[in-house]
This record gives sequence, C-alpha cells and structure tokens, in this order.
Amino acid sequence: MKITRLMLLATLIASISTLVACGGGSSSSNPATTGFTKASLKGNYTFLAQGEDTLAPGGFGLYSVAGVMVADGNGNISGGEQTYGNFTSAYEDTFTGTYSVSSNGLTTVTLNTGNQNIGPGASGTETFTVVLLSSSKGQISQFDGSATSSGTIDAQTSTAMPTAGYAFSVVGADLNAVAPLNFGGVFNIDNNPSAGAISGAGSVTDANDFGTVSLAQSLSGSITPPDAFGFVAITLTAGFTSFPVSFDGYIVDSTHIQLVEFDNFGATGGTAIAQGSATGTFTSNSAFSGSFVYGLSGFNSIGAGADAGTITADGGGNLTNGLIDQNLSGTVISDTLFGSYAVDNTGTGRVIATTNFGVNGTGPMLIFYLTGTGNPVPVIQSDTFAYAAGAAYPQGSGTPSFNGTYGVGFNVIQTSSFTPNDGVAQITATSSSGTFSGTANINEGFVPTSAQTFNGTFTSITGGRAAGTITVSSGSPIMNALYFIDSTQGFVIETDNGAVTLGTVRQQVVP
Repeated sequence: MKITRLMLLATLIASISTLVACGGGSSSSNPATTGFTKASLKGNYTFLAQGEDTLAPGGFGLYSVAGVMVADGNGNISGGEQTYGNFTSAYEDTFTGTYSVSSNGLTTVTLNTGNQNIGPGASGTETFTVVLLSSSKGQISQFDGSATSSGTIDAQTSTAMPTAGYAFSVVGADLNAVAPLNFGGVFNIDNNPSAGAISGAGSVTDANDFGTVSLAQSLSGSITPPDAFGFVAITLTAGFTSFPVSFDGYIVDSTHIQLVEFDNFGATGGTAIAQGSATGTFTSNSAFSGSFVYGLSGFNSIGAGADAGTITADGGGNLTNGLIDQNLSGTVISDTLFGSYAVDNTGTGRVIATTNFGVNGTGPMLIFYLTGTGNPVPVIQSDTFAYAAGAAYPQGSGTPSFNGTYGVGFNVIQTSSFTPNDGVAQITATSSSGTFSGTANINEGFVPTSAQTFNGTFTSITGGRAAGTITVSSGSPIMNALYFIDSTQGFVIETDNGAVTLGTVRQQVVP
C-alpha cells in the first residue's frame, strides 16, 4: 500500500501556486512584444513554486519552495531567503545568485544556497526559468535536474505585520500516513497584531486527508512579526489533527502571503489572501454572488486531477450557468455545472457548495473561502475520492479577447508514467486567425530543455471558454480548453487522456 500511495503523491499538479497568483493581469491595451532587460527585474520579489523533486523515497516526491530574492537590475541576486520543504525534510536558507533576461521576458535565475541537501548533485544550487509578465510579476518553474515545479514571482510591496482574517488553501501530503492531503480555511489574527495571536475566534478549517473529510474544524495559533524579507512563522492548532501545523510565510504585499509547510505533519504549500476590512462580515448567502472562473489541481483515487471552469453564484444559495472540464488521470468530463451553496452565518467567509454535472451525475464538492477584496477566492475540493486546491477569480464582463503577447506557466503529469513536466512559455496570440506561437523552457522528467517551439490553435470564446490545441516542438497536438477570467488572464486544462495538465495564461505588458 505504501508504494501505491507514494506513486499517487508523485502526481501532484504543481500549478496550484500559479492559480492563486497575486493580483490580476494588466488591462493595458499595449501588450509587450520585446523590451525586457536585466533592469526589468529590480528590487525584492516573493516567489512560490510547487512540484516534485528527486529526493523522496521511490525516486521523486512532492516539494514546495518559497522565498524572497533581491535583484539588483544588473543580473545579480544580492541576497534573499527561502524555505524548501519536501518529502523528507524542510530547510530554511539564505542565498545569493545571478540572473539573465531575454528580450521576450524568458529569464534564468540561479540561486546559491550552500545547502547540500538540495540542488543537483547536492550542490545547494537551484536554477529557475521565469517568463516575465511585467517588471512586477512573472511565472516561475524550477529548471534543473533535481526538481521541477511551477509557480509565481511577484514584486514585494510590503513587509508589514499581517492583520485580521486570511483565507488560504494548500495541498500536498500527510507525511505520517504517506497520503495526499489538502486543507483550507481562514485564520483570524487578533486585533492586537503585535502580539501575533490567532485565538480561534473567526477562524475555521476543513481538511481531506486521503479521503477522511473533516469539515468546519477549529483553528487557532500564532504568527511572528515579519523579518526584513517579510518572513513570518505561522503555527496552527487544527481540529482535524493532533499534530501541530506550521507554515513559513513570505509576504508579497498587504493582501498575499506565500506558504510552505515547515513541520513533521505534512508537505504542503499554497497562498493566504487577506480579507481586510471584510473580516467577519460574511454572514449570509448574499456574501457570495457573481460569476467566477476557477481552477483546481491535486489528486484523486487513481492519480493526478484537475478542474477548470466557470460558475455563477446568485446570492441566494444557487449555483448556475456553470461549465467544467475535469481531468481525472486522463478520464475527462466536459459538461455544464450547477448546484447550491451555503455561507456560514458565523461570518468567517466559509462557503460549502455541492454541485452536479449536467449529464454526468454528481459534481465536485467545493469549499470557498471568501476574501471580499476582489482578489482570488481560495478553494478546495473535498470529495472522499478527490483532493485539490486552487482559486476562483471574479469573471470580467463582456467577451474577452485573446490577442497579443502572453506568458504561460504549466504543469503536466503523464497518465501512463506519472512523469512530471513543468515549464514556462512566451507566446503571441492572434485572435483573427485563432492561433498562437512562441517559445517554451520545459523541464520534462528532470531534464530541462530550453527554446522549444510552443504553438497552438483556439476557437472563438463562448461563455469564457475556448477549445484549442498545443503542439510542443515536433510532438502531437494536445487537446485543451482555455477559460478566460478576462482578456488578460485565464486557465488552460488538458482535455485528452494523455496527461493531466493545468496552467495559467497571463498577458505581458511593456516594463
């Protein structure tokens, strides 16, 4: 049984950290074509990437890495700190490094940590590939022989002490049971932030530990003041486990914290998003209304899984007008989606939703954690057979366009071999022809390859969805669906049986 579980754990879809990306895409009407330089990367940047490394029993397993790097605008990483948590241990390190930037935004970053427990050949050196979206954000992927992952990198604009409620979702593994795990919730930092107490008032959590679903559990703990890099240590006592749950958090801005678990209970990662002044105000179903585009990824009873689609909450407890593409280890459902929901009357922002496919029976059970700020809403899936995490974005009005230059970040798990692939790409989309073309850096099974061709097609956008194909180098076309939040950003999900793929597409803007 242990071997089976390890194989299942190795199928994590690492796009989770790209799903809860900080902020949204730019609405500029002047997308970039060229113009990125080393000077485009200058200042402090918070990053999070999740995927698989080669250090676990059985050859490869889950890991997450988050931190803050300081770029000098001239190709040097003058300092920074990170937390690297994998299936065997978790490490906190400082680093220096270097970076190079191509005019199309494809960037290489090398970090030297000095920690011989990580990096190829116990070198302590990590290499990342990044596609810059602007001078303030990008999509990142580890790009060396020791690990492959996907995530985000964002300019750090605050290191202030977090206050009030933070909604979060994480996914990974229960290290004690050697089993997949996801959980989410809200931790409410008490009114005296200097004390850093999370008393439990206004806090809640839900978990799915390898099919054992624990709903509306208690949550309390503490958070330390930030250091100079915006690092905070979050310690939680959760009702679903007797083990303490601890996260290393790296602040991005006044509303986002990137999380890596740092304890003996689990190897998880994800993002926490501030509720701000809306903390405690979500007391009725009217708190959840509007149309959303969602993406989730993680595990199911047979391997990797991902969902992407749209849904509308009517403010009265009903979910309508939904679309979904669900890929469970190559078994794909493309259908409509509807259901019902209930907002907890305690004000935490917890929303439990039950759904049904139009023609394929019962849909996923979803739990949303409202933020009330226009930011993404953290989401977990908590069926007994599926464990996933991600985010739902408020959908823009009107019909979006897909035209100009974009950055793509993605994770792929092959359904036959469980081989993990991650990468980033820079593409130019032409709406009049329904095509795009560009260049990708892809780490396939821990073998990084630069400058692969990355071309595709897409249909007209209906209800926020377009069908399409992607062809990498000389490979066969890969079927996919694109779900657009607006003209600047969206999700891409594979819709054939060859692999489970979930990624994000975000517009580039001249730095």
